Amino acid sequence: MVSRALILATTCIVPLLAQAQGSIPFVTTDELKRMVDAKEDFVLANALSPIEYAEENIVGSVNVPYVALRDGKAKLPADKAKRLVFYCMGPK
Repeated sequence: MVSRALILATTCIVPLLAQAQGSIPFVTTDELKRMVDAKEDFVLANALSPIEYAEENIVGSVNVPYVALRDGKAKLPADKAKRLVFYCMGPK
């Protein structure tokens, strides 16, 4: 049983890996737009660096840098049932 719904937007390379493994669900950009328009309850997290986030981000998103996630230092919602949608600019 998954304790946290982790959903990745297709703008990131991670969903391709997750899809291949079948372990992490993902949403398409169209699905993400529908979720935003419907004002669904979820956290939209930008996985870019703080500098990149300051330069460009989706309105309403929060910055949760990949490095913080990797190092276990990311501040995520206390509610483990809260849906998280991560996005980035893809591979560099």
